[in-house]
Amino acid sequence: MPARPLLALALAPALVVLALARPAAAFEPTGNAVADGFLRIVESGGFADVAIAGSGHNEKGTVLTGLTASAPGRNERLAIGTVVIVGGMVDGANALRAEVIQYADVAMTNIGDGSVSRATALTITPARLPLREAGASWLATVLGEFQQLVLEGLAARPATGSAVAVERIEVVREDDADPAAGRIAFQRARVDAAFFQGGASTVLTDLGYDTLTLSGTLAGRWNAADGATELAQLAIAAGDVGAVVMSGSASGLSGPRLAALGQSLGSVSVMLPLLQEVRLTALTLAFRDGGLTERLLAHATATSGASTDAVRERIVDGVARVVALVGSEGLTTQATDAARRFLLEPGTLTIAAEPAEAVSLAQIVGGALLKPQLLPQLLNLSITVEP
Repeated sequence: MPARPLLALALAPALVVLALARPAAAFEPTGNAVADGFLRIVESGGFADVAIAGSGHNEKGTVLTGLTASAPGRNERLAIGTVVIVGGMVDGANALRAEVIQYADVAMTNIGDGSVSRATALTITPARLPLREAGASWLATVLGEFQQLVLEGLAARPATGSAVAVERIEVVREDDADPAAGRIAFQRARVDAAFFQGGASTVLTDLGYDTLTLSGTLAGRWNAADGATELAQLAIAAGDVGAVVMSGSASGLSGPRLAALGQSLGSVSVMLPLLQEVRLTALTLAFRDGGLTERLLAHATATSGASTDAVRERIVDGVARVVALVGSEGLTTQATDAARRFLLEPGTLTIAAEPAEAVSLAQIVGGALLKPQLLPQLLNLSITVEP
């Protein structure tokens, strides 16, 4: 047998192994392992026609420009102006690992309804992008796994209704291997009053809020195994409106128990035993006025024809009637005094539950149904106002 056929026959098994070990690429290979690895991952997310205008290197790392891809089954069209991969490598599972991945000029268009989401910049550090099963969302595909994410210049235009713009979003996961520990924050999200459905839009417009500028933070820790939960801060603030801030801690809210509670919704007899092991340690809810109270009083005065003092007293009387349903004279006095002070000098209104010992949610629910007058003492409730 001639030498060339013998060589081909000898190499055939090796070529087969290489072909099986390396996924086939429908995109045009660049010859750069990092760039090709990234394109292969994009394709694995259910995208077809994956293409780039060019690839190369700069002082930061691997650079891809003019990426486009389509997902016909989802009516999606993805475009990314620039992708910079710093310290990139493809591991044995064909996942892309990198110190930093920076996306610039990102746009996702739904061809079916015309909705568009855009971002000026999106940075993830450190990053791991695994191969996806076809049909994975585009966001899951390009984000993968990360410790920190910073998104800037987000603009979302839905098929119908008002657009939403967010200046910055930041997500930070802590280093202790707990996937539910960290912080999420967004800054300067601009939303038109028309974005809200029903009467909310009318109320906002009547109060002079044609556009809201929102910022928010969620920070905490959750251990799925034992259910230890710490809500360090849940806050949302709106310019010229104010801010709502919540914090608290609990135990027993494990992953399996959460799943069981979700399945038992609507059945009190099933939920109460599950809630017996969930215990509240502390909970605080505060509203910091930023102009809303003054606008509410002015609007109520204008529409009712009554004086501002009369409107304040009507609100205080309404608070007294509602809280009196609990059946605790002390709580009613606290609530009415706090309401009166807050309406005269708006500042920060805080409601806090700080029980001497952790209280089960089953005990709280049972108390609310059977003996609500005992709840203020059980939870050590307080209502305070600060300037």
